[in-house]
Amino acid sequence: MLKNVSVLIPYKPDNGLRDQLLAWVITFYKNVLPKIEICIGENHDDLFSRAQAINNAAKKATKDIFVIADGDIVYNPQVIKRSIQLLEKYAWVIPYKKCLDLTEDSTNKLLKKPPHWPLPKEIEYTERFKDDTKYQSVGGFTILSRKNFNSVGGFDERFKGWGGEDDAFKHAMDTICGPHKRIEDEFIYHLWHPKVGGKKNPNIEKNRHFIRRYASCNGNIEKMKTLINKRKSMG
Repeated sequence: MLKNVSVLIPYKPDNGLRDQLLAWVITFYKNVLPKIEICIGENHDDLFSRAQAINNAAKKATKDIFVIADGDIVYNPQVIKRSIQLLEKYAWVIPYKKCLDLTEDSTNKLLKKPPHWPLPKEIEYTERFKDDTKYQSVGGFTILSRKNFNSVGGFDERFKGWGGEDDAFKHAMDTICGPHKRIEDEFIYHLWHPKVGGKKNPNIEKNRHFIRRYASCNGNIEKMKTLINKRKSMG
């Protein structure tokens, strides 16, 4: 089962902490999920295009199941098998509900240790979106088939800088391929790094414009196909 899985990791080298995080996460995969193919997709634009980086990783992938996972998260390795089984009934899977943000101190301590699962009990973290019961994250970690990824043309590379590409992908996937399944009892650990956020993104208004366009097509297959085909022709 796991021999047919490619993990797609979007990445931009920084000669600093991001490089350290990615190296630790890659070792995590080699230690706990050694059969999985690791595909690093890079983007070197001044304004990082995570969407393009994911698509670049997909071009390297040789397997039929895609795990799209950021280079600063780790999770229960057993959730991969659970998700693959769910793909028999659902178009795609969001294999977590909670995102646990590790503190800077805990992240620094982890980076000095060989990565294994579970993580040490003494690590410290805060739960993201804990006070917002209506919001559920859709990005950072998703599992789907190569076929469905290609059906929506991958990620929209017009998204530049922080924000929006995951929401657009969700609207496209739910509309074209079918509703997703969220695994409610799982979580991800997010390793600490300085925050970016939309306020620091000069392209944020354009990103929001594209999100609104995808949202307006949500549930309408023909409109969504037209939107996807139009941006494909532009690229």
